[in-house]
Amino acid sequence: MEPFSLLSVGMIIAADFDKQLHLMAGMAIHVAAQELELTPLEACLLSFGAGLAKEAWDSRGHGNVEFEDLAATAFGCQVTIRF
Repeated sequence: MEPFSLLSVGMIIAADFDKQLHLMAGMAIHVAAQELELTPLEACLLSFGAGLAKEAWDSRGHGNVEFEDLAATAFGCQVTIRF
């Protein structure tokens, strides 16, 4: 198992509920992108972009900006690729 996959599984098990939601959002975006016949790389970039957009929204006073949220959203694609 690759380190990023192991990290993603660890985020599902140990992280708080907010991080789990970010991870599931990244997974859902990746699956939807694959249904639109995007490559796995394009689907992961879309998940990463969604995480960036969410944190940019938070930086405008709508929430707390956290790198961990961005990482959880981006790692969502790892779960769908590896498992």
